[in-house]
Amino acid sequence: MSEAPPIGLSSRQAEERRIVSVWLNRLEELLDQDGALYKSALKRAGLKRETLEETVNLSQRDLDRVLAQVRTRHADITLRLFSRAEILDLGLVGYAAINSDSVGSALQIMNQYHSLASDRYLDELTLEGGTARLAPVPLPGYAEDFQNICEDSFSGNWRALQLLLGPHANQSEIRIRLPYTAPKYAATYREIFGDHCEFQSSTVGLSFPAEWLSLPIHSGSGALSDVYAAVCERVLGPGEINQDMSRQVRRLLLTRTGGDFPSLQDAADDLRLSAGQLRKRLYRCGTSYKKLALEVRMDLAKHYLMDTALSIQEIAYLLAYAAPAPFSRAFKKVHGVAPQHYREGNSLGEQP
Repeated sequence: MSEAPPIGLSSRQAEERRIVSVWLNRLEELLDQDGALYKSALKRAGLKRETLEETVNLSQRDLDRVLAQVRTRHADITLRLFSRAEILDLGLVGYAAINSDSVGSALQIMNQYHSLASDRYLDELTLEGGTARLAPVPLPGYAEDFQNICEDSFSGNWRALQLLLGPHANQSEIRIRLPYTAPKYAATYREIFGDHCEFQSSTVGLSFPAEWLSLPIHSGSGALSDVYAAVCERVLGPGEINQDMSRQVRRLLLTRTGGDFPSLQDAADDLRLSAGQLRKRLYRCGTSYKKLALEVRMDLAKHYLMDTALSIQEIAYLLAYAAPAPFSRAFKKVHGVAPQHYREGNSLGEQP
């Protein structure tokens, strides 16, 4: 299915190298009338066109450096490049995506291995009523690149949706919200997204009908979904979503109001996984849903004890315990001290 990785490279590094090589070739095609700029950008990034295919340690960072040079003359190059990308540019992940059983599953597996396509940000998918929203989250050290990150994320994701949905990808149903002022090349935004870009917005994201997530892949074969997903995990490792799953679940639990946490099934639905998938991925992280729910409850309990004047009974009820006694037993088991002693110790500035 794929070539053996070059000596000294893991399968994951080899796949990233291949993806970057494909996109650099696409960039060269895009700059057909400005070949000198392409060669100059490669040189400034420490690369040579003649030896590009043999550059073993080629990475996303190299692509970022080349694009930064090209942007000095073509400010809209990120939009133009990724709005022409193909899902199969992502290699094994691309094959898994187009053979997923739904658009939502395809987006999930692309996000799971997002670091193969960018080392600057991650995409987060949220559901708000009947609307789905994809928004980029810059990784540490890249917050100043946010405008370019948005251009990368939104052009690439809209292109992916168009390819996954086929004729169902209705441009009039998307909305692009951006926190910055319209750049001089706003015409390129309109060319790609239509008249649906809102600049200087208080929110950020590519929004589209949530029902699209349940649609089958256009010209895809959902029958191979589990096969390709399993191959990806075997060849490329668990991916970012598996590695970060416990943090995602904690964030989900902390955003719920009240003490009643969602069931395992409800949490899996929110994360667009089956209950079995969620249970398995948490197991790989060395934890369980029940354990995370208890940890979050106890973290909230510490906050209530230190920062509020709520009574022990009120805190117990707030965290969905039927009575103070079981709450106190659980707190002592986790933190080694009874809730009242924890509060008194903190009020004296002592370590519990």
